[in-house]
Amino acid sequence: MLKSKMSAKGGSAFGGKKIFNMENLIYLTVIFLPAYLIRFKIFGIPTNILEMLILFIFIGWIINFKKDAINYLPASRHGASAIGYKKYIIPIFFIFLGLAISTLANGGYAAGLGIIKSWFFFPMLFVFLASQILDKEKIINVYKSLYLSAFLVSLISLGYLFSGHITYDGRLQGFFNSPNYLAMYLAPALIMLVQVQSFPSKADQLMAEKLKVLILLSGSIILITFYFTYSYAAWISVILSLIMVSIIKNKALVKNKTIIILVLLAASLFIIQLNSEKLINLKNYNRSSLESRIIIWKSAEKMLENNWVFGIGPGNFQEKYLEYQKYYPPYLEWAVPHPHNLYLAFWLYGGVLGFLGFIFLLGFWLEDIIKKSDSIVKFIAFSIMFYILIHGAIDTNYFKNDLAIIFWLNFLIFKI
Repeated sequence: MLKSKMSAKGGSAFGGKKIFNMENLIYLTVIFLPAYLIRFKIFGIPTNILEMLILFIFIGWIINFKKDAINYLPASRHGASAIGYKKYIIPIFFIFLGLAISTLANGGYAAGLGIIKSWFFFPMLFVFLASQILDKEKIINVYKSLYLSAFLVSLISLGYLFSGHITYDGRLQGFFNSPNYLAMYLAPALIMLVQVQSFPSKADQLMAEKLKVLILLSGSIILITFYFTYSYAAWISVILSLIMVSIIKNKALVKNKTIIILVLLAASLFIIQLNSEKLINLKNYNRSSLESRIIIWKSAEKMLENNWVFGIGPGNFQEKYLEYQKYYPPYLEWAVPHPHNLYLAFWLYGGVLGFLGFIFLLGFWLEDIIKKSDSIVKFIAFSIMFYILIHGAIDTNYFKNDLAIIFWLNFLIFKI
């Protein structure tokens, strides 16, 4: 049994005195996921504010739980058995082993180790800490925090929009490196909003009933910001994931109001965009972002053909992409750090071992979540994971500090 020294309210104690609230540190870290953009070095090692927050939580947890510091998902005070989670150790081990071997085989050690640290080790560590610190009833608060974070990011991003700070093609990216990254960060919040509104009123709510007006207002702001990213892939992926989960939830396509509303929303969005520059470029095709991605995918597939066992190593895609230009007509896009495909990225960065680890991890997750009893947290996690997997077919929506943590947050469902 995991014996916590925390109070029922999540207070942490050092020498019997409360210094800070460990639960609140978990929520605060989720709210400040974009803080990874504030980077610096400690003893020559690159890091960022987000990693420092996670490290601070880890130190506090070690101090309070020293006797149980190495136990992951044990038979806890909630009666959850560790036996069902042992199978996750193997795919996670494969992912790390594949990344390590690929890094050693391909060079670029600094970049490779940095990616393993920031996009795998720290996200997994944070979710592990959250699983140990939070009671199962508090898992919903993690998603509340993510929603609040998306709302704050939307407010800041709209400030960029009103001040005219947009991309050359009129898209909103806020303080992120691209409009697609902004859309990827906001997508889970919109998913949560729809799931909460469609879930029976007797269930736990994302926000209290009396805050419905605030939810509507905040949701509208997030939706407006999401719209101005003009990320068609994110729009489609959100809608498809919600439709899929709605079918699973209701077990029928007929008479499903949510699906009808989502289809109408999708149609409306694209009707509004009929005369937009981006959609016109897509129609022209030969110079469109779609044509550019097709070339990127072809190049990535050829890399995989030549390096299918060990991959090309994490952090090496840009260099290899330029190297493979000789096989194709002049690229439409030259600065390409990732292959714009989640599955290709895992295979190229982690070799066949890393890719298999990722696939088995997803398979185990889907098998286990289907067995879970219906709850708002289950359907939020289900929808967000479906969104990631759908959008991942045409974008690399994991390999970033904040997006990696959002992916692993969905494993907290097994705490419930």
